Amino acid sequence: MVKEELRTVLGLPPVTQIGVVVRDIDKAVKFYTSIFGIGPFYVYEFIPEKHWYHEKPSPLKLLMAKAPWGSMELELVQPLEGKTIHKEFLDTHGEGLQHLGFDVPDYESLFEKFVKSGFKPLQRIETYYGAYNGYAKACYFDTREVGGVVFEIMWRSWVKKD
Repeated sequence: MVKEELRTVLGLPPVTQIGVVVRDIDKAVKFYTSIFGIGPFYVYEFIPEKHWYHEKPSPLKLLMAKAPWGSMELELVQPLEGKTIHKEFLDTHGEGLQHLGFDVPDYESLFEKFVKSGFKPLQRIETYYGAYNGYAKACYFDTREVGGVVFEIMWRSWVKKD
């Protein structure tokens, strides 16, 4: 599929999240706060109600830290337990930029468009976030062929969609 055609088919909104995989969340929070003045970070343990790794149900536990960074969110992810693309990335590449996230108003429709365009779901979650008093669905797609970065589509009930 030609790039222009793919852009039209997917209709992605602007990037709203930059995801970085780290080995030590506390060290990473201190680094990004000191270097960029980002923060405060909201740090929490993440155990979603539903998780699929390569489309198979699988438990996971992550330590996450999120902070606003201009019009985006910086998300730091430290894998703790289970099979995840974050652990896979850390084992293969070490720490670094792992994904770009997109908040979308119609998750199911865009999920189908990605699949029909030939992108494989690597990891999905569906869960309630008590801290945000809302629900979320997210899927990481294998878009690493060019640039080595994974795309994540997210529907989060507490995030305003245009």
